[in-house]
This record gives sequence, structure tokens and C-alpha cells, in this order.
Amino acid sequence: MNDFFDTSVRTTDVAETQAWLRAQYGRIDVQADQASFTEHAVGDASFSLRRLMWRCRAEVIYEADRFYFATSTPGYAWTVGSSSGEYSVEPGLVQPGQEFVGHPEDTTLQLVAFDVAWLTESARAIYGDDALTVRFAHTEPVSRRMRDYWLATIRWAQTQLPVMAEPLARAHVRRSLMAATLEAFPLTGDPRERRASALEQASIYTSAMAWIDDHASLAITIDDAARAVGTSTLGLRRAFAANGQLADTPEEYLATARVSAAHADLIGADPTCVTVDEVATRWGFIDRAAFAAAYRAAYGSAPQTTLDR
Repeated sequence: MNDFFDTSVRTTDVAETQAWLRAQYGRIDVQADQASFTEHAVGDASFSLRRLMWRCRAEVIYEADRFYFATSTPGYAWTVGSSSGEYSVEPGLVQPGQEFVGHPEDTTLQLVAFDVAWLTESARAIYGDDALTVRFAHTEPVSRRMRDYWLATIRWAQTQLPVMAEPLARAHVRRSLMAATLEAFPLTGDPRERRASALEQASIYTSAMAWIDDHASLAITIDDAARAVGTSTLGLRRAFAANGQLADTPEEYLATARVSAAHADLIGADPTCVTVDEVATRWGFIDRAAFAAAYRAAYGSAPQTTLDR
């Protein structure tokens, strides 16, 4: 099911502005005789990127059902519980169940929102903790350096909006935003333990990729790869889910490694001495049709075309 959305609204009518905002965000009072408001929202059920341009004064009262992380141009003061701030001075967050009170005035707000279940599952994969509850210790980033990193990631994500309808591109943006957010904002608990776990996951992932690359021509399984790098099959899957850029699972990476190796062989082969079937068999593809389909998906042409060049 494709739950991607790309929605925009632009209005200069106070009543229309207030109706839209209340439908999206809850209790809102637009305090102006004239108002210009624009919102562009892109995402899916797991996350969204939103850009809201306010050319009016308003009061926003919202009980969050997601994790929201925000930055703005000057003009957006906020309060969450006993904390308060201004989004142009420091990025901030609102957590599920918290009541947010905002006072935008002639400002542009950028939001990234994460579904609770999705962010929890992703954090558990990264830190290798199946019992992890995602909760943040306070509202601002852990350091100036991490704040700048998060802001740079948000700016980059905005440049990817034209390609977000493509699932792979959207997944890459979502993963990058998630990783930057978990790094920049302080989760409750011991950060040293989480860091050690994340480094261990990354080490398993890197070692498994190298082992699969070295053994891709053999009749190996994912269980073999897990044993070779000293983890369980479940641990290997978790490491790929947390770190995989080329593939989300070890099975996908093994298939990609084999197609890539076959591609290199086809480029370097003499078509008068070597056949596509021989190359495919060398890299573990018994079914020529399956190999051709996988090859075309990766390189956009038939393997025989590459061999004949």
C-alpha cells in the first residue's frame, strides 16, 4: 500500500486559514484581520516534512500524537510544560502526550514529524535494544555541533522533496533524518551504552558486508554470514536494518553483491569464449531468467548486451 502524500495549501482568508490549521493541528486562534498562510507537507505514515509560512499572528495549542522536531525563522515562541523557547534560536521538540503552546508571528516553520511506533522500531534496531522506549530528556539538541548537524540534515532533506514520491529516495531521506535526530536530541538513559551498542551494530554490518563480498561466489547462506562475524541471524538482520544503505537485509545485500560481481565479469569477458550462463552460474544464479531480471533491475540492460559490448 502506497501511503505517500504531497499536499499544499495557500490561503489569504482568515477563516479558511483557521479551519485548515484546526483540522491539522488542533486548537488554533488566528489573531489577525488579514492572514496569509502556506503549508507544504510531504511524507508517509512513518514520517513527514512540513514547511509552514505564517503571515499573521496566531496561538497554537496542540496535544502531540507524534514526535515533532522544529526550527524556524525569527517569530515562533513556544512553551511545552515548564520549558519555553524560540525556534529560530534553538531547534526544539514536542513529544507524544505533551501539550504544546506556540505563538507564531510572521515566520516560517520547518517540521519533521515521526510516527511513534516507527521511530521506536528504528531506534531499537540501531541500539540493539528490543525493550527501548523512545523518550527524550529535554527539548534542545545536546550540543552546538549536533544542532548544526541536524539543521544541515533538514536543509538537505528539503532539497530531496522533488524525488520523495520514489520509495527508495523517501526511505533514504527518512533514514537520514531519523539518524540525525536520534544523534542530535538527547534520549533518556545512558548515552554511553547506546553509543557502544550502535558501534557494535555498525561493526557487525561492516564485517558482514566484507565477508559476503569475499564469499559471494560460494553457496553461502545468511546463517553462514552471521556465524562468520560472531552474531546470530537475528543480530545480523538487526545490524542491516540499522545501518544498511545499499540494502535493508543481508539477503538483499548478498543478491546485490552477486549481481555486481557478475556485472564486472561480463564487462571483462570475451564473448567468444564466455557465455552469460557461465557467468550467472559462477555467481550462484541457477535460473537464467531470474539472473536476467535481477541484472536488468540493477543496470537497466540485459546481461547479454553487456557481454557483447
